[in-house]
Amino acid sequence: MKPKLQSVIFAIAGFILVSAIGLTQVQATQSNQPDPSTPKPTQVADARLNSRVEQGLEYFRDLAAQQLSLTEELLVTLKSGDLEAAREAYVEARPPYEEIEVLAASFEQEDSDIDARPYAFAEGEASSEFKGFHRVERFLFRDNDIEAAIPYTEELLVSIRSLIDKLDDPSNFNPSLNFEGIIGLATEVPAKKISSEEETWSGQTLLIFKHNWRGIYSQYEPFADLLDSRITEQVDTAYEACMDSIAPFFTEGKTAAVPYTNLSAGERREIVEASYEFRNALIQARNALGIS
Repeated sequence: MKPKLQSVIFAIAGFILVSAIGLTQVQATQSNQPDPSTPKPTQVADARLNSRVEQGLEYFRDLAAQQLSLTEELLVTLKSGDLEAAREAYVEARPPYEEIEVLAASFEQEDSDIDARPYAFAEGEASSEFKGFHRVERFLFRDNDIEAAIPYTEELLVSIRSLIDKLDDPSNFNPSLNFEGIIGLATEVPAKKISSEEETWSGQTLLIFKHNWRGIYSQYEPFADLLDSRITEQVDTAYEACMDSIAPFFTEGKTAAVPYTNLSAGERREIVEASYEFRNALIQARNALGIS
């Protein structure tokens, strides 16, 4: 073979070899790249948490529909002119929102219009912004003025319908914000509501505690299957202790509790201790879920 021809053959062979090596390297690199269609671990985790948020919202949507119906019944009773019946209808109408309140940060205006107390406003009771259930409570239980309660109950129905719209929009909610509400309300019961400022005139503060705790647990519960059994047992035990602390003050088949003023300091202390334990267990649950 002539030297010149031999050189050409060697050059061609070398080119083929280099090309083959390069192609192999490219293929190997491509095989190591993640498939863009495959969800990232964080996306999977977020989807799992968001699906639990939706489960909790379904429960609250049902409660909001109940709240609307009960408030409509309250309005009918107010228009009948029967004060004692109106007071009973007021108490019957209170539980649903006291559960929904857990997620109040997602509908702050509706929360204020439905459930704010006078201290929330610079002018107290004189503020035009003071309305909702606590305005109605004042008229019925303190002032014995059933007529004055009617327009505020009509306005309350408008606020509840707006609340329903907010609950129907999933973009208003997320795991972090929801757990902030869960832990915030679990703290508010023993740190603030224990002072009896919740239902000052109706005396139904224990009814509020009961349904605050139910609402808290309802929003935590969908996440329980993602947690270690040790943590879920702590949450369940603490929740049961909360309910046990107020159980003696309710009669089966009746919504109303005994007046809060009937409780001794020792009985109130038991409520405080149980509620803080519940709060602490919920914080552990949130941390274990990686929610910040």
